[in-house]
Amino acid sequence: MFLIGGRGTRRVEPLGYDGLVRMFSRACTRAGIREPWVTPHALRHTHATRMWEGGMRELTLQKRLGHASPESTRLYTRVSDPAVVADYHQALDALGKPRKATS
Repeated sequence: MFLIGGRGTRRVEPLGYDGLVRMFSRACTRAGIREPWVTPHALRHTHATRMWEGGMRELTLQKRLGHASPESTRLYTRVSDPAVVADYHQALDALGKPRKATS
């Protein structure tokens, strides 16, 4: 939960998404990050993908992201080409098949 903080009457209210985006944008400016794709939502997708690639089970990741269905979680994860090739090679090895060059 993000809190507004400070001394005002709203200091204990949850920070809304618009406020989070403004705060994130200011932090990026201070850090010298000026890429238009760097948003809180993009970082959420990146986090989900990295956790999935790191071995987090889909249902665990679903719960972490607060999704109601596994389909929503699948939309959040973007499998990289190297991960696809690695899974392909692992499956070939499990089947005892020789590896062939992949593109």
